[in-house]
Amino acid sequence: MKADVDQNSGGLSSGVTDRLGPTRSAVGASIMRSRLFIKYTVLFVAVVVLALVANGAFEVWFSYQEHKASLIDVQEQQAVAAADKIEEFITQIESQVGWTTQLPWTNGTLDQRRFDALRLLRQVPAITELAQIDAAGHEQLKVSRLTMDVVGSGVDYSNKPEFTQAVAHKVYYGPIYFRRESEPYMTLSLAGTRRDTGVSIAQVNLKLIWDVVSKIKVGEHGRAYVVDADGRLVAHPDISLVLRNTDMSRLAQVRSARKGSSTEDVREAVDIGGREVLTAYAPVNPLGWFVFVETPIQEAYAPLYKSIQRTGYVLLGALALAFVAGMFLAGRMVVPIQALRAGAARIGSGDLGQRIAIKSGDEVEALANQFNDMAGKLQESYADLEKKVEQRTHELSERTRELSASLQQQTATADVLKVISRSTFDLQSVLNTLVESAARLCEADMVNIRRPKGMSFLYVASHGVPREFSDYLKDHPVEPNRGTVAGRVLLEGKPIHIADIQADPEYTMTDIIRRTGFHTILGVPLLREGNPIGVIILARSAVRPFTEKQIEVITIFADQAVIAIENVRLFEEIQEKSRQVEEASKHKSQFLANMSHELRTPLNAILGYAELILDGIYGEAPEKMRNVLERIQTNGKHLLGLINDVLDLSKIEAGQLVLTLNDYSVRDMMQGVYIAVEPLAGNKRLNFKLEVPHDLPPARGDERRLSQVLLNLVGNAIKFTDSGEVAMKVAAANGSYTVAVSDTGPGIAQADQVKIFEEFQQSESTHTKAKGGTGLGLSIAKRIVEMHGGRLWVESTLGSGSTFFFTVPLRVEQQAGKA
Repeated sequence: MKADVDQNSGGLSSGVTDRLGPTRSAVGASIMRSRLFIKYTVLFVAVVVLALVANGAFEVWFSYQEHKASLIDVQEQQAVAAADKIEEFITQIESQVGWTTQLPWTNGTLDQRRFDALRLLRQVPAITELAQIDAAGHEQLKVSRLTMDVVGSGVDYSNKPEFTQAVAHKVYYGPIYFRRESEPYMTLSLAGTRRDTGVSIAQVNLKLIWDVVSKIKVGEHGRAYVVDADGRLVAHPDISLVLRNTDMSRLAQVRSARKGSSTEDVREAVDIGGREVLTAYAPVNPLGWFVFVETPIQEAYAPLYKSIQRTGYVLLGALALAFVAGMFLAGRMVVPIQALRAGAARIGSGDLGQRIAIKSGDEVEALANQFNDMAGKLQESYADLEKKVEQRTHELSERTRELSASLQQQTATADVLKVISRSTFDLQSVLNTLVESAARLCEADMVNIRRPKGMSFLYVASHGVPREFSDYLKDHPVEPNRGTVAGRVLLEGKPIHIADIQADPEYTMTDIIRRTGFHTILGVPLLREGNPIGVIILARSAVRPFTEKQIEVITIFADQAVIAIENVRLFEEIQEKSRQVEEASKHKSQFLANMSHELRTPLNAILGYAELILDGIYGEAPEKMRNVLERIQTNGKHLLGLINDVLDLSKIEAGQLVLTLNDYSVRDMMQGVYIAVEPLAGNKRLNFKLEVPHDLPPARGDERRLSQVLLNLVGNAIKFTDSGEVAMKVAAANGSYTVAVSDTGPGIAQADQVKIFEEFQQSESTHTKAKGGTGLGLSIAKRIVEMHGGRLWVESTLGSGSTFFFTVPLRVEQQAGKA
């Protein structure tokens, strides 16, 4: 593989080693210190080590399991073989003893039985003593190798387990015992098939089982032993342990076997000497004994430990080989990558003539070629880049200038609109702001606005106009003609743009115009419904025509000026109409007040004279006359109430109604109204109730006017309620008190609940129209309550009665607003 960086455009170098020979060791050290080199080396070594460690771990684990299972299988086979031999040994003894239980007990058979017993002792060396018991449980014969034979001793065995268990189960295996503390023995009892054959009891020497156990060899230090059902040692290669009647039940493997667990439950345990061992066992049937075969762990796993050691040596060797191979492969990969990095850095720093030469025949070489192609394309496009940047910069400048001009236009428009909104009634401020903004945005040397006055258009606002020319404009109004820009705008009703007025044959040049030196002039009309109501004139001292964008801006300003002018005109019209309406309302109120006063004086006289006649001051009046006088009095009082309402309303509208503020008692006011209208409620047989708390605080206000309000509300409730009840309630809270007047009348529709508080308005229901009324009472009551700083409202459902409420402050120190 060859990698180099060529600094000549498109050329290939002669190799790293040729040019960098003196610094070869430095390059090697640089590669060794490269983070990429270290990363690849460590990665390669890690992968190899991980694979080897994983393989070794799996191999060790499975070898361990297989070796362990193999040892356990061998030990189980040996234990089963030993158990079979012991079982065969016991079975043969049972078979031999069984022949002695075939004959029934008679005197004639005793000699025969003794002969059979002696022959049995000669044939079976393990039996050291045989006793034969009759059917009643008494000993009839005992033959022994160790003592004298006994015939007819009559020893009673009827309650001993050797006899009872044998009779019950045909066979009895007694516990292990030691005779003279030297050898283990076991009692074996067999009962005959017939009841009268009795029981034969044999004492079996178990020393012969030691021979079976001693012959089992498992490795160098493995051993076998036998325990009985209680965990006592029966046979062991170390006979001293047997002679000491060693209890093995505390060992985990013995406990597991006695519980009936499988061999897999305890495969590794501790033996009687405290060593860790591999153990396996097999049961001895039908004695309930167990044969255990055990091998020390250290000896059992010795081959496995050697295998693990060999694997470790192989792993260390593979690690060293992987490290060397990783360094070699990483070096092969890092050299071209470093060449790529160096070349990319040179290209990135602007050296587009840089070329990278790598001859590796793989993807790295392809990547280097792509870098070279990219550098070539960048070099080709770099020549055009500055031109494109310059072009884009110019376009951006133009766009920025346009955006800046647009922003200035929008800002100026916003300023004009802001002035229009803030100075709705100050037209001159709007026009001054407009000409200043127009001069700034359109780069005009002079701007002025003319408004119509009579048949001419006078100068009203300007910016940049010389004083001499300003005086000239004020004294010379413009009229529609072709001699001026403003005149042409008024004639044609559209913008007029003259590039140079001094070259225009139709323009009327005067001495003052020549002295100003204006050349380019623009005129834009202020149009309302197509008719000009003013003109904006812009002028430049040089011959420099206005752009379409600038003409559009001035057109927008002209529209804004029209809006401002229209706002002022409409406001002035509204003010004039309002003044006229207010004056007419004042005259009406004064007229109604005067007329009410003039009508009330003669009407009071008529009512007074009628009352005097009815009281008999002028003599007794005939019945027919009295009826007429009563009708006159009733209608006159109604008319007087109407006149009083009209007079109050007139005073309120004219601002002449003034509250008389004094301290008063709300309780006394409520009771006074109650006493005044109670007869009316009694005449209609209505239940009239008054609820006033005893702890009402004293109040301040116009008691007479508030009583008038309450009388109106209670009177209406009684008038419109034909049956049921009318109630008055009052409650005080938070510095105010609220009065409620409720009835069980027809109720008020939702649509009428606001209208009834207006002047001359009533509910549209038939019931209301039948009762009559002027529609002024609630309007006056509402005004009086509001003059106290309170509120009057109604809550009602059609068909369920109504409740009128009003709330006023307890202490009214000043009349609220105008009447």
